[in-house]
Amino acid sequence: MNDVMLKAATTTKVYVGSWVDTRVDALQKKRDRGQGAMEYVGITILVVAILAALLSTDMGKTISEKFKEKINSVIK
Repeated sequence: MNDVMLKAATTTKVYVGSWVDTRVDALQKKRDRGQGAMEYVGITILVVAILAALLSTDMGKTISEKFKEKINSVIK
């Protein structure tokens, strides 16, 4: 390689490496650190709605009876 090609390759490697480091840092800072209170409330409401729907059907009764049986077997 001549000096011009070597210099161009080295400069490109430095710029690309710097760009990658900058992008990785930006993506890590952008990542959410935790859930907001409204998300937890939404999930809780969804779970309660599913449980209410299940308990109002025959399948819900079967599931609740099985849970009661298992809990009673552990307690006794």
